[in-house]
Amino acid sequence: MTLIIADYAYASEGIKTISSQEVEGIIKEYIVHNTPWTEDQIIIKNIKVSNKLILADKDNWNYNITPAPRSSMIGRSAFLLDITNEDNSIQSSWVSADIEVWVDVLLSSKPLKEKQMVEEDEIYMGKKELSKLPAGYIDDIKQVSGKRVKRFIGANSILTENILEEPPVFKRGDKVFIIAESEVLKVTAVGVAGEDGYRGRTVRITNIYSKKEVIGDVVDNGTVSVKFR
Repeated sequence: MTLIIADYAYASEGIKTISSQEVEGIIKEYIVHNTPWTEDQIIIKNIKVSNKLILADKDNWNYNITPAPRSSMIGRSAFLLDITNEDNSIQSSWVSADIEVWVDVLLSSKPLKEKQMVEEDEIYMGKKELSKLPAGYIDDIKQVSGKRVKRFIGANSILTENILEEPPVFKRGDKVFIIAESEVLKVTAVGVAGEDGYRGRTVRITNIYSKKEVIGDVVDNGTVSVKFR
């Protein structure tokens, strides 16, 4: 049997049951102290308790609250609430509530075409409920700097890590400088990229003169570093 808490319910003079506002405050305080979220990010709704918790003196009681095992504290969540009165008597009740957490997320302000670079005037920061966000959502504008979208996305779409990519610094068929070096020797040559080159990744390059294919690390938009073997 579940009891929905009224805002205030008095049993007799000086005695009352704990209110929904008080339960909400207890849950919110626990979440704020045990998660990265702030009080203004949290909304608590539909509070229910399994039985009444009587306060003999509304100004002299303490509590302890423990989340149910494996509770994520997002969505419908349950807690064990223990109330200790002035005479040290303890009352316990299971409390459940719908918990919403609202976070900043980056969204597109207009449709973006496939392979289009993301500019500042094409994105904005909005608020979304955390439980409804896809994995890898982006909350920092710095994460989109110098990147483009892999596919078309519509206006007001949530930007995620798997939607974005860094463009290649050179393309297949472009000429690049090959720098091959060891501790005592450094040699440069000109090569042709066998595939698109992305900064920090490996790429296949064919030496124009020797016709030998080598694999190197992309340094910048025109240089590939190769180690001597």
